[in-house]
Amino acid sequence: MAVTEDRRFTKAQVYALLEGAKGKTLGEVDKSHQFDRTLKSEKITGIAGDVIEQSVFGYERDSDQECDIEIDGVLTELKTTGVRVQKGDLKNVKGKTGNAYNAYLCAKEGISITRVTFEPIPQTDFLTSHFWKKSEHLLIVFYEYQSYEVVPASGYARFPIIDYCYNSFSEAEQAQLRNDWEIVRDHLLKVYADYPDSESRNEHLEGFTHLLRPNLLLIELVPGFKRKASGFYQTPRYRLKRTFVDYIVHGHFDKSRAQHEIMLKESFSSFAQLDARCRALSGKYKGKTLLQLKQMLGIDTVTKDIAAQCVIRMFGTDCNRLNQIADFTKAGIIAKTITVTPEGGRTEDMKLKHIDFEEWADRDADFEDSDIYSYFCEHSFLCPIFCEYDSQDFGKIVFEGFKRFAFDEEFIENEVRRTWEDSRRLIHSNELEWEYLYDKDGNKRKNSNGTYMGAPNFPKSSEYKVFFRGGADVSTEKTRTECVNGIRMLPQYFWLKGSYIAKKLQEIQFI
Repeated sequence: MAVTEDRRFTKAQVYALLEGAKGKTLGEVDKSHQFDRTLKSEKITGIAGDVIEQSVFGYERDSDQECDIEIDGVLTELKTTGVRVQKGDLKNVKGKTGNAYNAYLCAKEGISITRVTFEPIPQTDFLTSHFWKKSEHLLIVFYEYQSYEVVPASGYARFPIIDYCYNSFSEAEQAQLRNDWEIVRDHLLKVYADYPDSESRNEHLEGFTHLLRPNLLLIELVPGFKRKASGFYQTPRYRLKRTFVDYIVHGHFDKSRAQHEIMLKESFSSFAQLDARCRALSGKYKGKTLLQLKQMLGIDTVTKDIAAQCVIRMFGTDCNRLNQIADFTKAGIIAKTITVTPEGGRTEDMKLKHIDFEEWADRDADFEDSDIYSYFCEHSFLCPIFCEYDSQDFGKIVFEGFKRFAFDEEFIENEVRRTWEDSRRLIHSNELEWEYLYDKDGNKRKNSNGTYMGAPNFPKSSEYKVFFRGGADVSTEKTRTECVNGIRMLPQYFWLKGSYIAKKLQEIQFI
């Protein structure tokens, strides 16, 4: 479908518009006065996109499922998204500017493409679908979200526009997106066939976004399909996972990525293909000890994580860590070797993600819009399993195969939400405090460096499956770089309780 005349541009015009905006803040280019709306409301979703569309390109925003603009005859979707340097990299960008600085930029969030089409019937052909038409050719404008706290809509006015890119997906990525889309389509078509009555159909569609999530590689469906208090159902949208958008961002700003990027020799376009690959590897290596694998795979240098080295070689690649493999990271797959006892027990907790406390300061933040919710929805685990009969003998640690799991709706709604709500309550009610550790005589215990041992009273592993723990090797005044409610602490991370992982893996069959 053709766009109106005010949405037609040449590439030269686009270049002139965006080059003229680069380096300026969103407030400085706001000719259409979008930020005037913040005088009445400080919570306006998508205000950065409104500024780019209505002030830089000069057309009115709409909610149509058609492409935004046409560039030299090519229908193109215009997207505006935030990037920023992660807190952990701030020390690495100190004194850097330009490309050297931009190479550290990461995606702040995923990119929403379009709503899922339900009525009058689901779409059936990928190449003519609203999703593909709007994602085939993307013009992405990047602004830098220069804050580690939640800012009101008016605060976006000070964020600079830093660059833009034309994005077209590779054939492999197109195959992955197509497979994701067809998983959604096939599920919808079956429900429509089984329940022609709309009321009954909607009841059976509730929760389908969570049901499909473990099988989607590059996209996610948000928000969940459920009935609201008004009686209407909220409609989910196709959104590129933040992990995938992060891959796009790094590819644009880090021009050297291709030189050091680690890809599998045989990639996969679906979780089904990945599972088939894992089954083939299990058929070849299952029952082999670490000593046998070391010899079979030609591993000379042995590190403390020899099991992970073996798995990396099984996949036919060579890197230091499994999670350096781009095929995994862009799909949000956390590859983690798991060592269990013959009884299936395991006690090691799993470190997940650094916590940015920006959302904790926002009393109005919704759980489903939170970073922790997105993290647990986007990520899944691929676990090569080793059974340890003797931890000191490589000849008695045996490879058993692969298991894969994602976090289900019940875990996210109960365990993750509980951690999110309880930690926020501590902050908002000023109940956050430092808890010292004491010896048997009631004296404060000290570290070897002389500082007192202790931690903030955030959720602990003794009571929570998702809990907080500091992320430094040693706790000193110097390493306590995080400050919440005036309390200095180590940078905080989400951790997953080892006993939960052990129980979860016992319930799952090998791939």
